[in-house]
Amino acid sequence: MSPLQDDDRHELLILDTGPMRELILGHAVFEFGFERLRRDLTWPTDIEPYNRCSSFIGSFKRRITSASVVSELYYWIRDTEKNGQERLWHRAYEEFRDMGMTEEVIPLAAMDIEMVTRLGPVDASLIELAKRHQEKRPVVLTIDRELHGLCRKAGFGVRLLQEFEWLIS
Repeated sequence: MSPLQDDDRHELLILDTGPMRELILGHAVFEFGFERLRRDLTWPTDIEPYNRCSSFIGSFKRRITSASVVSELYYWIRDTEKNGQERLWHRAYEEFRDMGMTEEVIPLAAMDIEMVTRLGPVDASLIELAKRHQEKRPVVLTIDRELHGLCRKAGFGVRLLQEFEWLIS
């Protein structure tokens, strides 16, 4: 059974900042032709893995993220060229709308302090989201290997964005 088929029985996908950033960049490069942004794109390297990942994301009934992820996107976008920031925000808005993405707030006081110390509040909030929605068998999509390992250890579904580079549909 391929990893894509294995996860299509899940109903909830939780997205980390890395995949959101790469999807925004991928769309800008592959669909809008913004070649200047290609140097910032660490993944996907071409259109096929981008399309596989988009199909995977689309196979879930719901997609959510933490409000902390939006804050982290802001820190990334503010460090890009000033004249392109609004276009990147437009793309971020489009990604959220197209995915039907919802955001949930995880208060700092609700997060495990050891997890915040180890991973930071963004990744800790994603783990808390997975716990909050455990009955929906969530899958976390990330580029962070440490978060990936912790999600696996906790029994949550998890995928590294980089896996889509090598998958064959």
